Amino acid sequence: MRPMTFVYDDTGTLNNAPRDVTELLDDLLVMTEATQFEDDPIVLDAMPSLDHADDFMDRVIAMLTDVHVVFTMSALVGERSDTAAALRESLTRATLKLANLRRFHDAFDGHYEWDSDENGLLVEWVSENASVRLHVPDPRDGNDFTLVVRGPSGDFSWSSFTDIAAGG
Repeated sequence: MRPMTFVYDDTGTLNNAPRDVTELLDDLLVMTEATQFEDDPIVLDAMPSLDHADDFMDRVIAMLTDVHVVFTMSALVGERSDTAAALRESLTRATLKLANLRRFHDAFDGHYEWDSDENGLLVEWVSENASVRLHVPDPRDGNDFTLVVRGPSGDFSWSSFTDIAAGG
């Protein structure tokens, strides 16, 4: 089963959100009282820190697992009162692009594998005509990663959240 990405509106933002805010969140499924999970999801509920690279490492690794992920609105926008502006910042744009990738890319209908050793973490999703590969070197070496996406819509390679936010 394809893992999905949810948003939990812990701030009440979505109750009266303007259309531009809800459109930015289109790739997230809004949790309701009826939402149920067979297994516990990964819950990302910490507000963004000043070190966005560190925040993004948690996000990218979670988003490439085979487990459902839940973001709280406060984790996406922090304490910002301008939700639309916060959702357009690089860290959040990159997170939302990963949600889109996870929801629609063909690789996520395929086989999931991960491995870790002294060289770091390797996560792969592979289907008949698409693949997504994440390599995170040993964390003592910094916050670097390489995310390579291949499929019918083209091939992409990113190595930072700003690359993902700006890229195709």
